[in-house]
Amino acid sequence: MTNFWQSRNGRILVVLLAVGGYLIYLALTRPAPAYRTETNIPYCVVDGQTETLNAFLPANTNRPAPALVEIHGGWWMGGKAAAVPPRQMVSKGIAFFSIEYRLGQAGGFPQNIRDCRNAIRFLRKNAARFNIDPDRIDVMGGSAGGHLSLMVAMVPEDFDDGGPTPGLEGVSAKVSGSFSFIPPTDFLSFWEQGPSDVITNANGSFSFRAPAPNIPNDSRPHFRLLFHGVIPDTAAHRELYQRMCPMGQVRKDVPPLLICDGEKDPIVPGLEGKALYEKLHAAGADVTYWMTRNGGHTYPGGAGFQDVLGAFLVRTLKPEPPETDKP
Repeated sequence: MTNFWQSRNGRILVVLLAVGGYLIYLALTRPAPAYRTETNIPYCVVDGQTETLNAFLPANTNRPAPALVEIHGGWWMGGKAAAVPPRQMVSKGIAFFSIEYRLGQAGGFPQNIRDCRNAIRFLRKNAARFNIDPDRIDVMGGSAGGHLSLMVAMVPEDFDDGGPTPGLEGVSAKVSGSFSFIPPTDFLSFWEQGPSDVITNANGSFSFRAPAPNIPNDSRPHFRLLFHGVIPDTAAHRELYQRMCPMGQVRKDVPPLLICDGEKDPIVPGLEGKALYEKLHAAGADVTYWMTRNGGHTYPGGAGFQDVLGAFLVRTLKPEPPETDKP
């Protein structure tokens, strides 16, 4: 899955679209206040590996800011934290963070979920340091990052991912909301839709090929690696796959969710976001859905999307114009 924040078009799309409705709400004519950047901030050490995040923070304000935490995509095997923030979010008073997490075989499930939740715990514990409001933290992401942003929002506090790392015990990983786009939400469906990765050798034995970047929905070799060799071939293994994806975490008492599909997504086919939305809606959860007409595996768009996203951010983060913007 493409790392959209680091891709050729992703950063531009984030800057231009990510808070369109929010910018209308606050008005485009106000001068942008300064912000400060901190990079490579360690947030946890796990299995001998230090995980870091980048912070882009409103400056010259005494009021704690709401925070938006981005989780990058890349098939859970590649990508990295954003080095440049979406300027409008920062300039309008939202602190923006982008996190690293364990990738590939060193990560997988539930290790990468644990890392993302510990990043939230770290930010909440250090809210005073970053001058953020610990009760106004949203998470967002696309593709694999969309899956992880949903998992951070939806799993219960005692989710069996290994729990807090030393120093983060007793700190909640709860978030105020999640904006996810083109996310895989049902790993069992995703596995079934993927092409075979079995290779028949000359001697009649079988082996498995590596993930192929030119195959759009090549879920099976990725999942063999990310689930550390486990495939959904037994009831117990299918339950594990289900528990590690949003479809297995549906309940009424999740924070507000904004889920977005691309109508013609070749990487995550079948409108998995819509299927999750319908199940959440039936459970009585606070969930909003958007489908980009004719959209592929990319950032959401289309007439009206900016207003939907803007209204969601206003509702979940309750941002206020920076103090320097006031007359």
